[in-house]
Amino acid sequence: MFFWFMCCLVDMWLISASDVGHCPDPLLVNGEFSSLEPVNVNDTVTFKCNEHYILKGSNWSRCLENHTWVPPFPVCKSRDCGPPEKPTHGYFEGIDFNLGSTITYYCEARYYLVGTQQQQCIDGEWSSTLPVCELIQEAPKPTELELEKALLAFQESKELCKAIENFTQRLKKSGLMMEKVKCSLEIRKAELKTKMLP
Repeated sequence: MFFWFMCCLVDMWLISASDVGHCPDPLLVNGEFSSLEPVNVNDTVTFKCNEHYILKGSNWSRCLENHTWVPPFPVCKSRDCGPPEKPTHGYFEGIDFNLGSTITYYCEARYYLVGTQQQQCIDGEWSSTLPVCELIQEAPKPTELELEKALLAFQESKELCKAIENFTQRLKKSGLMMEKVKCSLEIRKAELKTKMLP
């Protein structure tokens, strides 16, 4: 019995002694590290990523006495970006999402783009934040008949100054102000510009 007890103690001591100086093996997916096997306490390893991958984090780590690695292991991230997000009421054109490729964002009709329209894949990330498609705010539109009546002033008079005066008077009589007409024309211009985009 005593012999069996002593054997157990010796076995436990050998197992614990073998674990005292060693750290868990380093790990780096899509990369490699320099290490002496097995890795002991206070050993430092360096990390390097495979081709087409970029290192995110520290390029080295040290094994502490409590068998933990500091700083934490880095990761090797692909230099390709993958499909980007689509903005609400928008879309992008481009089928290549690899390193160096570009995409172009567009908005649906009645929306305009706020942000960077063309973006490039650089080291696994798109060069700018996702743009936003905002609704074109519509102003009260003058009726076609009222505008046509006001515009007749330019056909009725050959003198430009007189035509402008008549046009302005007709707008005032119909309750249309120049600012409203201008705003309406700006909205139409923006809508036409959106339709003309490829």
